[in-house]
Amino acid sequence: MRYKILLLITVLSAHSALSQGLKVLIKEKKQGKRLVLIAENKTQDTLNVFLMVNAEGYRRSASKPVIKNVPPLSEVPMITLIELNGVESRYTFDLVVNDKESPLSFSQDEPERDIERVMHGKIVIFTADGCTKCTALSEKLNENRIQHRVFDIQQDAMLYGQFMSFIERKLTSRTKIRFPVIWNRDDVIFGYDKIEEIIGLIQN
Repeated sequence: MRYKILLLITVLSAHSALSQGLKVLIKEKKQGKRLVLIAENKTQDTLNVFLMVNAEGYRRSASKPVIKNVPPLSEVPMITLIELNGVESRYTFDLVVNDKESPLSFSQDEPERDIERVMHGKIVIFTADGCTKCTALSEKLNENRIQHRVFDIQQDAMLYGQFMSFIERKLTSRTKIRFPVIWNRDDVIFGYDKIEEIIGLIQN
């Protein structure tokens, strides 16, 4: 099995198990056209697990964030992927593991209303460890005196999950989740190729 580590882990074979550190294993369980992704906690502590799946060849419901607490030394089903007929299927995912739930500035009961308030009319950048484009974009925005907020998904995984749920209507089976994930006032942009182009788009 070959894989890339840039935050995105590309799964190329079934019945595999991939880990973040040695804390959590993400395992597959195949049931006909259904593929269940299971988080296995290998530690003695309850862990807060954030899983963002970016799927191709599966039903649209496959591409969405999932956040669950996984008890010590136990397994918890995270998401079920359902294959489409006649289409090659594959997926990537972001995995973030926290020892405890991240503190939030909005309530769990009304996440969409609260996340909309946090994002409304603002430029927000979701970054990831090792993302040089994320750092470069934030620095360029500062140079151009463009006000923005930056959230690291390692520190704000639950906020990122609520954000992805909020923009779910913008996700399609062909959406590629790339970092930085940029909320540009009222729209979302996944990554960029040329920094001059993305700065021009944000300024307009």
